[in-house]
Amino acid sequence: MGKKRTVRINPSFFHDLSHIIAEDMPVYPGEPEPEFIPHLKLGKDKVNVSVLHLGSHTGTHIDAPKHFLRKGTSIDKMPIERFIGETVIVDLSRNGKRKGITDLDLDKYSGLIQEGDIVLIYSGTSESWQNYSKIKENFAYLEPSAAKWIVDHKIKCVGLDSLSMEKFGFIEGTSHKILLSNGIGIIEGLNKNLKHFTGKRMFLISLPLLLKGIDGSPARTILFDLA
Repeated sequence: MGKKRTVRINPSFFHDLSHIIAEDMPVYPGEPEPEFIPHLKLGKDKVNVSVLHLGSHTGTHIDAPKHFLRKGTSIDKMPIERFIGETVIVDLSRNGKRKGITDLDLDKYSGLIQEGDIVLIYSGTSESWQNYSKIKENFAYLEPSAAKWIVDHKIKCVGLDSLSMEKFGFIEGTSHKILLSNGIGIIEGLNKNLKHFTGKRMFLISLPLLLKGIDGSPARTILFDLA
């Protein structure tokens, strides 16, 4: 991954890129909607305890290789440092919320992006998060050429403010497979706060739950200012 860089973050200035998980939130078509079911209740019981029912790719989440690869690693086996590090935020919202992102789009930012970086892409899809009908089958995604660009430039993780890196209905999952088979981290479903930081270099921490043997996890994803 090249020469290690010493960075300092300012813990006083952080920005949450995570969507709140709620029962009425958008989910990828066909995936389960979240349910919060009371299991114990104060009054009847001594405490409140809830049962959570939700998909592994709900809201802001991380994909494990097992999501698309038969012999892929599960979320608990992924190296956590893949989702922690210096980050460049790029603005590709002019492409349109429903269009594929290509290698040529990313190449415009090649002067900012360094080997070993995390790249977060603001596509504008997140602006329609509350208008789910507009984006549930029409959202920005990565073309295979963009996925290959990320691999070739030795990016360690890529994030997008969209329901998926893949074009809706493209069951072959080519872009996912290119990224995951080359050890590239994937964060999907970033929120619209991303737009405030385009063109900047920052520091990201995105932590999945430690769930044994499965294909992904919701993640709390936080940007920090560099000191």
